[in-house]
Amino acid sequence: MSVVVEDGAEFVRRAAAGILAARPVYAEVIGFYGELFAAQEETRPRVRIEPFRLLPEMVRVKRQGHLPLIQVEEMRFDPEAGRFLFEELCRIAVDHRTELSAPAQILRKRSAEAPALFRGFLDEDENRIQQAAADVGVETAALSFFLYHSLRPSISRCEQDLAGFVIDESSWEKGYCPVCGSQPALAQLDAEGRRFLFCSFCWHRWPAPRTACPFCGNGDPGHLAYLYSDEEQEHRLDLCDACRKYLKTIDARNLARPFYPPLEQVATLHLDLKAAESGYEPLLPGHRPA
Repeated sequence: MSVVVEDGAEFVRRAAAGILAARPVYAEVIGFYGELFAAQEETRPRVRIEPFRLLPEMVRVKRQGHLPLIQVEEMRFDPEAGRFLFEELCRIAVDHRTELSAPAQILRKRSAEAPALFRGFLDEDENRIQQAAADVGVETAALSFFLYHSLRPSISRCEQDLAGFVIDESSWEKGYCPVCGSQPALAQLDAEGRRFLFCSFCWHRWPAPRTACPFCGNGDPGHLAYLYSDEEQEHRLDLCDACRKYLKTIDARNLARPFYPPLEQVATLHLDLKAAESGYEPLLPGHRPA
């Protein structure tokens, strides 16, 4: 299920304003990411990629084998839209004076080189990305951050296209994305209490069982738990004692503001700290935060 919203940039700004009203302590983080996500949404119309054409038989075989439609390395991208956004995101980082400001100043001057690195990033060619980062004097994580977020409008276009090929998503019941195979970054309980997972890479949304760990499949209620606060009823931590992993969940039944999943992901860093203090670990790699 695609999560594309109409008037995306303005929706992001409204969601950011709602978070700031509820949690002013996140002003710096939301100020930066709100502008970053709005820039991604504004870039969407620029993206031009060849649509996917999947044979029905191939889709059926993959579904029967519980395989995602594609692998991350098969994602398509618009190099010019990506280069444009790469430079814009570097500008945003510099303007907000975040810890990414210093590498952003360097990378902004090398934005013309970004398209040559996009494929290496999608292919998870760590040596190539590490060497490119070393060549310009920035951390690999910083370069990966800007590459991923510059590619996200293209990735979103791929997800939107591929979502139409997903067969009977209600019976998928797997903890990994049916579109690209990545692990979930976030969960949501909708107005009816149904659970959905959001992909950490393409942000596809798919239904999932409420009483099962998406990471190890554990369904034993005695080894599943959750943490929440009466002061923050729209958020909770789903915990698995079998694999010691956790997943942040947004409860839409208690959420009064617009819900933009990537923004909620970065507006709940305090939950990550709480989970770590309790001995649980996230599954996500650090360079794909949202």
